[in-house]
Amino acid sequence: MLAERPPLLAPTHGDVGQVQDAYLAATAEELARLNGDVPPAWVAEAGRALHRPYFASPFRSLRAVLLLESPASFRARNLFVSANALSRV
Repeated sequence: MLAERPPLLAPTHGDVGQVQDAYLAATAEELARLNGDVPPAWVAEAGRALHRPYFASPFRSLRAVLLLESPASFRARNLFVSANALSRV
């Protein structure tokens, strides 16, 4: 597990960095949950969630699926991904 606080990417990478910061926190929290571990404290810090929803697919027709399937740690950060989003981690 990533114990050290990773630096925020948003200051240098703008909107893409904001999504990456939120995605990294959601991934760390979800993997901790799946492994029965306590997530690192940095996942709850400011800048680790989005103000507007981000959908992992550009297709509007898939939004309802992403809203339903997205793991809680992702939904809490306004990220909407498929249920198998972490299958490649």
